[in-house]
Amino acid sequence: MKKTLLFICALLMSSSVFAQRYTTPIFSEADVVTSTNVAYGVNFNPYIDSALLGGTNLQPLQADFYMPSPAVDTATDRPVVIVWHTGSFIPKGLNGSPLGTKEDSAVVEMCTRFARMGYVAVAASYRLGWLANSTNLDLRRGTNLLAVYYSIQDAKSLVRYLNLTQVGAGNPYGINASNTIMVGQGSGGYITFAYATIDKHSEVTVPSKFQYQDTIGMFGGTVTVGDPYVDTSVVGDIDGYGGQVTVTGQNTLGLPTMDYSSPGRNYVNHAGMPDDVLMVINMGGALGDGAWLEQGDVPMLSIHSKFDFFAPYDTGMVYVPIGQQFFPVVSVTGSYGAIKAANGFGNNDVFLNENYTDQIWVDEQSTNPTGEECIYTVEIPPTNALQPWVVNTAPWNWYDPNDPYASQNPANPNNAATSQAWIDTVMAFIVPRMATVLQAEGVPAGIQEFDLEMKVYPNPSSTGLMNVVTANNVAIETLTVFDITGRVVVQKQGLGNATELDLTAWNSGVYILKVETEQGAAVRRITVK
Repeated sequence: MKKTLLFICALLMSSSVFAQRYTTPIFSEADVVTSTNVAYGVNFNPYIDSALLGGTNLQPLQADFYMPSPAVDTATDRPVVIVWHTGSFIPKGLNGSPLGTKEDSAVVEMCTRFARMGYVAVAASYRLGWLANSTNLDLRRGTNLLAVYYSIQDAKSLVRYLNLTQVGAGNPYGINASNTIMVGQGSGGYITFAYATIDKHSEVTVPSKFQYQDTIGMFGGTVTVGDPYVDTSVVGDIDGYGGQVTVTGQNTLGLPTMDYSSPGRNYVNHAGMPDDVLMVINMGGALGDGAWLEQGDVPMLSIHSKFDFFAPYDTGMVYVPIGQQFFPVVSVTGSYGAIKAANGFGNNDVFLNENYTDQIWVDEQSTNPTGEECIYTVEIPPTNALQPWVVNTAPWNWYDPNDPYASQNPANPNNAATSQAWIDTVMAFIVPRMATVLQAEGVPAGIQEFDLEMKVYPNPSSTGLMNVVTANNVAIETLTVFDITGRVVVQKQGLGNATELDLTAWNSGVYILKVETEQGAAVRRITVK
C-alpha cells in the first residue's frame, strides 16, 4: 500500500514547525487563485424582482472558488470545504447588518486559509428572502421555514454540481467531491445542521410548529389549519426534486423563463449526482428541530455564544432583528443541545475516540454545562445586562467601516485584527477534527510517521548541486522542494532511487525536501549557500 508523508517544514528562527497538508498552510496567500461567480444552478425565488432577471424569478445560484494555483499544486483529488455566509436569510442591509454575502470578510478569510492548506474552498450564495416582519405568525414562521428549505435545496445543488464537475466536466477544480465538508456562519450554520439531519419529509411537515395555525396561505389563497407550510408539489422535496417548474424558454440574460400558471416552482439542478457530505460545522446557527437529529447522522462541530440573544445556545426561541424590533419566529435547538445529542448518539465518536491534546480541545469542555466535547463556547457577555441583544456573538466578523449599513451592527467592534484572531481560534478548533474525518475516509491529512532511509548530500551545499539517494534501490515516486513560505520550488516524478538537484538558480537559504515512495516517505531540511 502506498504510504505518503503529507507534511513540510516551515522554519521560524532556529526552531522547526511541521506543516501538514489539510491542517496547516503549505501555500502562501499569493498562491491562492479564485474563480468568482461560478453558476452552480438556478432556482425560483419569490422575493426577487423578476425585472432584474429579465422577466423570470429563476435566480442564478453562484459561488466563488478558492484553491492553490495550478502553478504550485497539481493535486486532482483535493477535499472541498463549502462556507455558507450569515445574514438571517435576508439580503444584506435589509437584514439590519452590513453582513450577508459570500464576500463577507470572515467568509473570504476562512476560504483563503483553507485554500492555503490545500483544500478547494467554496464561498456560496443561496436564495434569500422571507416575511420576517410580518405580524401574521404563519407568514413569518412559514416563510422562514421555506427560506431554510430553499437554502438546503441550493446546498444540495452545489454538492451535486461539484460531483458533476469531477466526473463529467474534466475535474477543473481538482477535487474529490465525495470528501466535502460544510461550514456555516450564522444562518449558514442553520444550513449545515439542517443539511446533516433532515432526511425525511415528515420532519418538516409533522411538527405542529411547521403547520398552518390559520387559513391564510403564504402565497395567497386559502389553506386548512394543520396543513404543512412545505408543499412538495410546489417547492419540491428537500433534495431538490419534484415540484418542477415549467420552463418556457430562455431570456436575453441566458436564464430560463417559466410558466407562472403552472404550480411547480422548483428547478431541478444536476439530477442524479451524489449530494453526500462528510461532516458539518456550525458557527452560531441552530437546529430547526431537535427531532431532526438521529443516530447515524454525519459528525458535527459547533462554535456558539452562550449569550446569543437571537439564536439560542441550548433551546429556545429564534428572534430576528429588523430595524429596531425583534420578531419571534420559532423554537429551535441550539448548538449545545444539538452537540450533546450528537455525542449521545455516537455520531461524533470519530472525535471522541481520538486522544486530542491540543489546548483548545481541552479548554472547550470547561465552557459548557456538562463538559461536552465538539462544541466551543464563545463567552463574550453583553456590555449592558439591560440590553442583552447588544452582544458580539460572532466576533470573527468584520466589515468595511464605510459600508452604508455599518451603523446597523453596534455590538460588533469591527476590529479586523481581533476578528482574525478569533478565526485563528475557530480554525484551531475545527481543522484538526476535519483532518480526523478525512483520515477516516482514507485521505492522508496530518503527520504520519514512516521509516525511509535517504541520503542528501552535500548539505549544506555551496557547489550548486545536491544528490538525493534512497536506500535499497527504492524508486522515488515524487520529489518536492518547498521554500519556507510553503511555495513549491521543484517537483519531479517517476525517478529512480537517485537524482541530482541543480541549485544554481536557487536563492541562498533554507528549503524543505519531501520524497515519497511506495515504501514510505521522508522530509529533510536542506540549505543552499
